[in-house]
Amino acid sequence: MRKLVLKGLSLLISLALLTVSCHKEDLTNNQNNTDTEVPGGGENPGDNPGEGDEPGGGEGGGEEETGDHIVPNGVTDADGNQYATVVLGNQEWMAENLRTTHYADGTAIPMGMNGQWSDTDPYRYAPAGDEANVELWGYLYNWPAVMHGSASTTANPSGVQGICPTGWHVPSKAEWEQLFNYVGSQSQYVCDGNPAHIVKSLCVAKDWESAGTGFECCPGWESWSNNATGFSAYPCGTYNGNYMDQNLGAHYWSTTMINVNYKLIAAPRFYCFSPDISGLTAGGQVGTAISLRCVKD
Repeated sequence: MRKLVLKGLSLLISLALLTVSCHKEDLTNNQNNTDTEVPGGGENPGDNPGEGDEPGGGEGGGEEETGDHIVPNGVTDADGNQYATVVLGNQEWMAENLRTTHYADGTAIPMGMNGQWSDTDPYRYAPAGDEANVELWGYLYNWPAVMHGSASTTANPSGVQGICPTGWHVPSKAEWEQLFNYVGSQSQYVCDGNPAHIVKSLCVAKDWESAGTGFECCPGWESWSNNATGFSAYPCGTYNGNYMDQNLGAHYWSTTMINVNYKLIAAPRFYCFSPDISGLTAGGQVGTAISLRCVKD
């Protein structure tokens, strides 16, 4: 009788150990399955324009070669600075403002001092007079610095390397117009169905002065929803003896002089409280220092 009891206890203990072992194996298998699953089907943020605050949104890893997309580290300047670029339509633009201190040939670009201003000599300036702004906002350059001795042109492409890295060039008025026409033709970049209302889709999703009701198609309205294109225009403002428009406007050079008498250059502006592009016909004075975006040759 005692032997039967002992055998029964032994059998119960063996069954219990077997159950625990099987349960442990199931937990291990479930854990392994969880570790190898990629949330969201493995899509990386940053593969598409407009995702994330910074240009590119991080390392992409997508294999897309056509359509609008960000190219992380798409170009390197003479100082070794790397820039994300963005393909929009048939053009590839820098998705960050230029911040080089040298031309591609190694020539240094002089740093302008507060109160120093010229419409003939090349100068660069830190946005708002603070070098800490350069890493994110780039430098502000006057037109002589941008052109590096080249003459005005309306050609598309402009053919003016100027201050840009090798293989890239300063955009003409016609190239800016090509960009704006393309963006305006894409419904995902247009606000309230108006093809002229594209500024919000071109401006970075931070740093803009806040705008209230009535400015829903402007960069200042809920700026977190900006930048559908990934172009990432920063509101660096201007310098013309005084620093102006920080957090209010992004101004960019072209190669095209539109008024010889007043030395005015077509210079598109993205303004905090406006849904439309301005500056292509009004222009900017050559001695004023503003931002630059280069276009791939």
